[in-house]
Amino acid sequence: MDTCCYSAQEEWNARGTIPRQGRPRTWRIHERLRAQPVCMDIHRGLLFTQSFQRTEGMFLPLRWAMALMHVAQNIPVVIGPDDLIVGRMTGQDGRRSILYPELEASALPDLKEAHLRKASPFTVTPDDYKIIMEEIYPFWKDRSYARAFVTALPRETRRFIYGEDEQNYTRQQFILATTTTSRSSLNFSHDYATILRRGVGDFFREARENLERCHDDPAMLVSQGRFWEAMLIVIQALQTIMERYGNACGHLAAQESDLVRRQELEIMAANCLHLRDNPPETFWQALQLQWFIIMFARLEQDCGTSLSNGRMDQNLYPYYARDLQAGRLSRDKAKELLECYWLNFAYCPNVKMDATSGKVYEAYAHFEAVTIGGLGTDGKDSTNDLTWLILETRHAMPSTYPDLAVRIHAGTPHKLLTACADLIKEGQGFPKLFNDEEIVPMYMAKGASRPQALDYACAGCVEARIEGETYVNGCGRINLAALVELTLRNGRLKKLGDRRIGPETGDPTSFTSFQAFFNALRTQYENALRHTLIQQMIADSVKPRYLSAPFCSLLVRPCREAACDIHQYVPDSFREIFVDQVGFATLVDSVAAVKKLVYEDNAITMQELLQALDADFIGYDALRAALQHAPKFGRNDAYADAIGKALDEIICVYLHQHKGLHGESFSSRLVPITSHVPSGAVIGATPDGRKSGVYLSEGTSPAHGQENNGPTAVLLSNKAAKNEGYSERAAWLLNVKLSPSLVTGREGTEKLAEFIRSWCDLRLWHIQFNVINRETLEAARDDPDSYRDIIVRVAGYSAYFTELTPMLQNELIERTEFS
Repeated sequence: MDTCCYSAQEEWNARGTIPRQGRPRTWRIHERLRAQPVCMDIHRGLLFTQSFQRTEGMFLPLRWAMALMHVAQNIPVVIGPDDLIVGRMTGQDGRRSILYPELEASALPDLKEAHLRKASPFTVTPDDYKIIMEEIYPFWKDRSYARAFVTALPRETRRFIYGEDEQNYTRQQFILATTTTSRSSLNFSHDYATILRRGVGDFFREARENLERCHDDPAMLVSQGRFWEAMLIVIQALQTIMERYGNACGHLAAQESDLVRRQELEIMAANCLHLRDNPPETFWQALQLQWFIIMFARLEQDCGTSLSNGRMDQNLYPYYARDLQAGRLSRDKAKELLECYWLNFAYCPNVKMDATSGKVYEAYAHFEAVTIGGLGTDGKDSTNDLTWLILETRHAMPSTYPDLAVRIHAGTPHKLLTACADLIKEGQGFPKLFNDEEIVPMYMAKGASRPQALDYACAGCVEARIEGETYVNGCGRINLAALVELTLRNGRLKKLGDRRIGPETGDPTSFTSFQAFFNALRTQYENALRHTLIQQMIADSVKPRYLSAPFCSLLVRPCREAACDIHQYVPDSFREIFVDQVGFATLVDSVAAVKKLVYEDNAITMQELLQALDADFIGYDALRAALQHAPKFGRNDAYADAIGKALDEIICVYLHQHKGLHGESFSSRLVPITSHVPSGAVIGATPDGRKSGVYLSEGTSPAHGQENNGPTAVLLSNKAAKNEGYSERAAWLLNVKLSPSLVTGREGTEKLAEFIRSWCDLRLWHIQFNVINRETLEAARDDPDSYRDIIVRVAGYSAYFTELTPMLQNELIERTEFS
């Protein structure tokens, strides 16, 4: 393959080096991290358990605050030799994950063999495993949230999720997968702007004054006073962490012989001690404060693999601009500080205790999204110099951190579009793009004010949140391909033993019209939706009794103003509840094939189709070929796209008719992460020609190998399938894979920028790109040591290709490469 057809990343790998661009510190940190395996750190889990053992029966937010204080006082302080932004979420150096025993304690005994997992393996030392089983597991095994949640589920819903085994709390069937037990919450964005402006000390003073006001009113003391008492404790716990790190930096400085490093440590010590009571005054201090917030919130709860960093180019720009003007900071130093901040996330990869969830978050999926660009709250383009600097930090960066998101709108400067295109062309999957023209009006339709909607940030895979305003619980994820098989098997799935799972909708050979088939499919769909909403409402009712997050509550404005924990119902808050779906194109293409070949063309009978599916198409090559040539989603084919819209309307109508426990609205998302792989594993052959056990289509991308009309056709199909008249919609994830030859040179940059502009004009939610050759991925699969640092865009995150399972590697290889 000619080197002119390589992406920049492929060229670096071929030469054996990435341009280091004057980044000695960044590279030293990165290389130390890449050399280490992922291990479980038990400090947080053990300290949390010790505190909870002493506070049985107390007000839950207060117990949580006291546990956080115990963690803050006792977790070891770790400072690396190159750190500029201090604060580790674990008590050991290296790639260490946090233990959250309060979520799924039933998975703790299985951690002994976590290093054998195919997806996202990690190690637990024998000594730590002994502590888990002797000191942590005995306390939580009957007290964990997951156990309470599963027990509270109606039997029918529990079986729909977990199967027939009544004692099974962790192994899901991937028909409806609940995510609420593997994380306390979904990702969200704290009120960074407010705490940066006010500082930690001002929050402490506010909490103390509010607590004092409650003392003389018994009702207020009970309803709000205990909340403010918990607030005081968590603020003091955060101040304790700051003080301990400040003192540790000062101690290291006194021992340091290198004058440059001594000065760095002295500044870091002063930063931490200043931030204990005061708002930040410099860019370095503002970054340090935001990191302490992220770090402490992760110690408090599992926020869906990480927290959003919000609109960093907007929130931090005043500090950056002031420091530049005063001569306290150079762009190079600011860039180094940012890269140290990014790499702090790499010290704490997120792992899931249960192996089932691990399959959904392959290669330690992470979503610490940094949002730049977009419209400001004044409705004008907000691009500034910090926008450009943050974008620069991702160029030739060997790490998968941070997860960079750029907001695009109709007035986005062409210079920013081409800069994004140039970065995308490097081939590591950065940045992912969000569309203000779709997301801002959608938030306003859901009830947000225009200034609120204009201030959204990326949070999670491809989701958006209003900073400091919205909070989201975990949700349910429906396997759309299962709906087809349940319809064709009268409520049963072959790989699950042909036992009845869904409603019996009739023998499909008796359906005399496509409408009869579609009505049966609708029944299966609505049944899955019913169970999804049931499990969500059970989660929302059980969580307040088992989980609390007083620190995160402090940094979400409605919770702070209502003096209410974030896991409780907060009146007048902007709360979102989602329903995820997997395998959209697989569903659309299957239904289109049945409609076209069985009911319109009479090319095959339903009986013949069922026989071919039972045989996994062995001996039915001609029939499979006919199915594969039926209309397909992603080709700008009006036939298939109309079916896609009709199917999407089923969920929109259903969610429009149902509300949450407190009247909250539900929204539909197509965000699979990596669940399309295990979801496909439980499904037999499907009428689109897909073979048994093969992964499903991902996001709103066409099914593998079906995008034969070019990338613009994919955009047009996405547009055509969208039910714009409903506000019960949210994130649609769209992956596009391009050959490097298609976007080579300046002409290729302009071509890609104009493609992005077309995507924006069509008002589609999200788009992201892989720019890499199929041959490179095949070589990396076969010779991982030679391609160790090749990074690919998986779902709403990028990962090292060699850390993915073979099935997911093959899925990425088989994605259509537009050339």
